[in-house]
Amino acid sequence: MESEETIARLGVKLDAWFDSNQAVFESEDTAAQAHALRAGFEILAELDRIKSDGLTALAAILHPQNAVAPDERVASLVRAFEFAATLRAALRDELSDTEGANELVLKMNAIADALDESSPGRGALAALLDRSKDSVRASAGAYLVDLMPERVAPILREIDQKNDGTSADFTAHWALLDLELKQKAGKK
Repeated sequence: MESEETIARLGVKLDAWFDSNQAVFESEDTAAQAHALRAGFEILAELDRIKSDGLTALAAILHPQNAVAPDERVASLVRAFEFAATLRAALRDELSDTEGANELVLKMNAIADALDESSPGRGALAALLDRSKDSVRASAGAYLVDLMPERVAPILREIDQKNDGTSADFTAHWALLDLELKQKAGKK
C-alpha cells in the first residue's frame, strides 16, 4: 500500500531530521533552529495530509453518495478495513501516533458495524485472515474471534508468539486474552 510505504519513508526522514538537528537545538543559533523547525513541520504536514486523506477515503466508503450493489458494498468495506488496519499499523508502529491509530480503530469499528448489517455480516472479513501482513490478519482476527474462534485463535497465537512489539502483536495478544476471559466466564 502506497500510504504505508510513504509513512514508513517519512518516519525514517523524521528520525534522520531529529538526529541531524539535535546539536542545532542545543545551540544558541536561533536562525538555524528556525530553519530546522520549518523542515520538521514540512515532514509533519505531509504525514498529516496522508492521514487525513486516508480518513477521508474511509469516511466516503462508509457513507457512499450513490447506491451500490450489496456485494460491491461488502467488497468495498472489506478493502476499507484492510486499508484501515494497514494504515493504523503504520501510524502506530512507525510514528507512535496513538491518536491517529485510535481514529482508525473507530473507523474499523464502523466498518464492522456496517458489515453486520449486510448479508454475510462481519464474516466477510475472514478473507483477510489469509493476507501476508500480520497487522491485517490480527485486526481481522480481533473482529472475528467470537464468530469463528477455531479458525482465528491459531492465527492470533502465531502473531502473538512473535512477541515483536508491533501493533499486530498487541492486537493479537489482547484479542486472545478477551477470548480466554469469555471462555472462562462461559464455563462457570
